[in-house]
Amino acid sequence: MHGHLLSRLKALLLIAVTLVGPALLAVPTSTSTVTAASTPNLRINEVLAANTRIAHAGTFPDLIELHNAGSTAVDLSGKSLSDDPLLPRKFVFPAGTSIPAGGYLLVYADSELTAPGLHTDFSLDAEGDQVRLYDTPANGGVLLDSIVFGFQIPNYSVARTGAGANIWALTAPTPAAANGSAVGLAAPAGVKINEWAGKITFRLDHDLIELFNSGAQPVAIGGVRLTDDVNRPTRFTFPPLSFIDATGFLPLYGADFVFGLDGDRETITLFGENNEQIDQVVVLAQAVDRSGGRSPDGAATIVALPVPTPGLPNSTPLPAAYQPLLDNLRITEVMYQPAAPANSSDYEFIELQNIGSTPLDLSGVRFTNGISHTFPTGTTLAPGALLVVVNDRSSFLSRYPGSTGFMAAGGFNGSFDNTGETIALTLPEPWRVHILRFRFEPTWYPSASGGGHSIVVAAPATTLPKDWQERTVWRASANVNGSPGAAEAGTPPPAGTTARLANLSVRTAMAAGQTLIMGFTLQGGSKSILLRAVGPGLAPFGVSGTMSDPRLALFKDAGQLDANDNWGGTSALSAAFASVGAFALPPASLDAALLRAMDGGQTAQVTGTGAGVVLVEAYDAGTGNSPRLVNVSARNRVGTGDDILIAGFNIAGSGTKQLLVRAVGPSLSAFGVVGTLSDPKLEIYSDAGVKLTENDNWAASLAPTFSAVGAFALTAGSRDAALLTTLATGSYTVQVSGVGGGTGEGLIEIYEVP
Repeated sequence: MHGHLLSRLKALLLIAVTLVGPALLAVPTSTSTVTAASTPNLRINEVLAANTRIAHAGTFPDLIELHNAGSTAVDLSGKSLSDDPLLPRKFVFPAGTSIPAGGYLLVYADSELTAPGLHTDFSLDAEGDQVRLYDTPANGGVLLDSIVFGFQIPNYSVARTGAGANIWALTAPTPAAANGSAVGLAAPAGVKINEWAGKITFRLDHDLIELFNSGAQPVAIGGVRLTDDVNRPTRFTFPPLSFIDATGFLPLYGADFVFGLDGDRETITLFGENNEQIDQVVVLAQAVDRSGGRSPDGAATIVALPVPTPGLPNSTPLPAAYQPLLDNLRITEVMYQPAAPANSSDYEFIELQNIGSTPLDLSGVRFTNGISHTFPTGTTLAPGALLVVVNDRSSFLSRYPGSTGFMAAGGFNGSFDNTGETIALTLPEPWRVHILRFRFEPTWYPSASGGGHSIVVAAPATTLPKDWQERTVWRASANVNGSPGAAEAGTPPPAGTTARLANLSVRTAMAAGQTLIMGFTLQGGSKSILLRAVGPGLAPFGVSGTMSDPRLALFKDAGQLDANDNWGGTSALSAAFASVGAFALPPASLDAALLRAMDGGQTAQVTGTGAGVVLVEAYDAGTGNSPRLVNVSARNRVGTGDDILIAGFNIAGSGTKQLLVRAVGPSLSAFGVVGTLSDPKLEIYSDAGVKLTENDNWAASLAPTFSAVGAFALTAGSRDAALLTTLATGSYTVQVSGVGGGTGEGLIEIYEVP
């Protein structure tokens, strides 16, 4: 028995997804119709929420049909339609609108207000919506009729059917005419869980579960249940009047099915309305931004899909022109809050760049979140070229004359939200896959949130697409109004210059109960970082009074990622020490160490038992300039004599690197830090002990540099210290002391200046 279990476990590890056949004890059921609460003479008669065939004035609007089944005409003046019960008068019928006895009235649910006919100025959601008809305010504004529906099939209506016109069902559209009979439906047992993605960072809007109807007729899925926990089958239930087309696909995202997927291990189950199983898949070890699915659609064979295919057959190849878009089309600048006395949004723009070596065909590429814009057929972008999409062309040209050469045709619809916005740049239809998807926040750089600066990607050619959502990838523009259509000042150094921050170490005496905080930021993706907190391991170097048992904890945002007390003498850590040039530690020492892949901004906290001297180190354990450390910092109490705050850092690679170095004391009080160092002094020494530069009180002229690298602003007139310096590769020491022997909490920061 034991051997059988081991064999079973091994088999599970060898496959990515295990299929479990549907239950055979009973036939899964669903609900295909809805009985109307009432059937008034004046009623909503038919709704088409996904129209691609019935044209009106050159467009394909959603349709709402009203019917007057009475024997006299009905005056609609002042009555209203809405899709929101909180806004009953979204569309008000104009004076003189009526329906004759036995007649029909077609209302277009769109915003084409200049086209002939009645237009609601709102559209219907084909993933579920409602239509409500209200009486006039003079008659109390009461609800006269309504219909609520779920997921719709393109070019099928939901309409009143039956002798009593009281059964809502799926029908062929019959605009402004009597409704037809309900269409024939297949059983829900033929629906398959067809594609899934549980580790989405940016390629899709959310985690994905796609259903596929393998039948030759549409299928009703009202009441069908979808869950990631068979003990809770009703985690998501499809609303009434929900359907999937014959041999059609229904992609569902996290916002639709309301529970998230665990891409490492997850069971997805589809139940009928009667809780009989329709289908089930077990997902194991999915790759980031990849999906798994059946091949061919609905079959038993499971494959990993290199690019998700929501709404498309899983076998659909990515068009040859689309892979270069994924690889080389990048958003490089966003002006979301321009400076202007009025109508400031008219000056908004977003800039794209081709970071590749071949031209890009942008035909059909779309902005699908934040703003709306589709590049027309024939739009190309040369290697290295920049293209700017603007909100209002005339306003933009008044501020940036001569810009027509890099302006995209037309302008985008909508405007950026100054309180933060998610932007999605998406492949052409029918691909629902994002080239980039990220969210910016107004707290990133104050000068871009009211100061008229834009935000600019510091190194688009070397930054991974998933990292566009990291603040550290961006910086504030050097100038007010940004630099649309031109490279921002401070672009990355030319090829061959590889100088980069490689490590930071801090040695200090810690009091009992004290916490030392070290921060670091990686740009360009994930990279291995070695962290060490050394106390006992300093004894061979003649250091006395060391901390007996230091501890390390690693945090990202407010969450703890990892921790270590005693490093344990592991071979992996020993090898890492040697690879970065760190001195060896005794195998049984109580020193702490961590080696793990990290990305973005993170902090390490060091505590220990009692007081003592401790050395805290962070090493770049990888190679190359991308990803790389772009900011390192350490905060601790600054004392006098041997207890000043000393940090060592190394610049690896070749060439030189410009750095912003700060010693912050007084400005820490704005963050709730008490007992700050009132007047820090900053000194930088070479490895040979030669003082290279120093600063006591910072200059206001450095404020734009603070903003450009993402450093917080210093209080005007404060006695904090800061300087810009350009250093060759090698090792350096930063010392922070208090002027006049002052003591208190101090922060050392070192930023790479692009």
